[in-house]
Amino acid sequence: MAATMDTSRNSILRSRVLKSCVFVLWFIASVIPLTFSITSKHFSAKTPYNWVHSTGEVSQDEWYTMEDLKGMACNAVHASAVIRHGARYPGLEDVNNLINVHHRLVNAMEPDVNPGIYEWVNRFPSNNDKALHHLGEEEQEELGKRIATRLYTLFVDEDLTDFRFIVSSMQRTKDSAGAFYEGFSNVIHTEEDIDDEFDSEVNEELMRFFDLCAKYVYSVGQNKTAYKEYHDFLEGSEIAAVKARIYEKLGIKDDILKPAEIRLIYLACGYETAAFKSSPWCSVLEDDDMEILEYLGDIRHSIKNGYTHNITWQQSCPLLSEIFFGFDETIVEIESTEEDEEVGGFIVGQFAFGHAETVGPLYAILGLYNDSVPIKADNRKEQEHRLFRASKILPFSANAVFVLYECVPEEFKEHEEVDEAEYYLKLFVNEKPVRIPGCENIHCLYSEVRNRYSHYIDRCDFKQICKKAPPKDEL
Repeated sequence: MAATMDTSRNSILRSRVLKSCVFVLWFIASVIPLTFSITSKHFSAKTPYNWVHSTGEVSQDEWYTMEDLKGMACNAVHASAVIRHGARYPGLEDVNNLINVHHRLVNAMEPDVNPGIYEWVNRFPSNNDKALHHLGEEEQEELGKRIATRLYTLFVDEDLTDFRFIVSSMQRTKDSAGAFYEGFSNVIHTEEDIDDEFDSEVNEELMRFFDLCAKYVYSVGQNKTAYKEYHDFLEGSEIAAVKARIYEKLGIKDDILKPAEIRLIYLACGYETAAFKSSPWCSVLEDDDMEILEYLGDIRHSIKNGYTHNITWQQSCPLLSEIFFGFDETIVEIESTEEDEEVGGFIVGQFAFGHAETVGPLYAILGLYNDSVPIKADNRKEQEHRLFRASKILPFSANAVFVLYECVPEEFKEHEEVDEAEYYLKLFVNEKPVRIPGCENIHCLYSEVRNRYSHYIDRCDFKQICKKAPPKDEL
């Protein structure tokens, strides 16, 4: 009888323990949403920098000397960079719309179909509307370290006054410049020499010309007709197929999502993966869906920041002019310095922090990433290897760095007295050397490059270019 009672008690205990374990597992699953990783990390211009570009160790002075010219000794004398702000939080409007989408999905789906999405809770603070994310701070700080290392000898003995930092009025560009400066100064200065009082110059005409150019705002920015290809693709069969696959995965029968909200789910997947390493929103997207939605973004950015409308890139001429005037001043200062004087008094590094709408038009006015066939709603398959791919060329912290080199015959490289030097230019986009359009080699005579763009440099009449005109469909 006692043995029977012990067996019964053990059975009851085991049952209670089992029920407790089941409850704990249920509780954990209900409190902690299931998350899913993704294999494709291409989110058009919302892609974090290190997802698409290698950010490993770099060599000291690897950009300082140029070995491309035989018989010539070439050292960097000036660098000018245009840098997009780092990874940011989503905009408040997107966050609120995503909360609304989630509410409708929860009302339409069963809890056990996708617990990750069903139990999803917004983790983005409402007061961080497009603010720089900690990942963006890291991107910029590390970028500052790498550029300072690659041009160490150019920068190491210079005072803060020998550098120029330009930002837009947006706080995320100011914070990006500050993070960049922290990494930059930690490489070229000792801890005692680092100046905590970092000054930057707000310049909207250089960094946010797209807000000041009336013709662009009127004919592109606020003109729905200008975005015809984007809306055609958004409302087309491929996005509809993505939506159908999402409905199937979530067991939804009613048509409750607009096409633009499919893009919002895609962006949520990217934002959350960047901030929290993974996101349940990714679980409803296949790699093919990601490619389709990435292409949608590229159509948008080719219109907004690329070649589709001439005014988009024409309006960036003040920025291009500023870059080349900096080179001109450097050369004049070097050439006018007396033989017994120390060369100095000019900016050795200019770093301008803007937006995708700053960097994209700069690419376009230079002629970079120009596809021979325009990116359109009906040719995605043909554009599989497109050059204008925002995930690669316009991610967060995208950067274009021009480096000006002074070159003298090798036998004179140890002498201060050189009658005449030649100046060459190299361009690095996202830290990789890129051939400047029109140049035969990766390096190019500065005078030739300047002459090629002289129309935009010397005859940049921003007011005339941006004079308001009636909207025109240029498609």
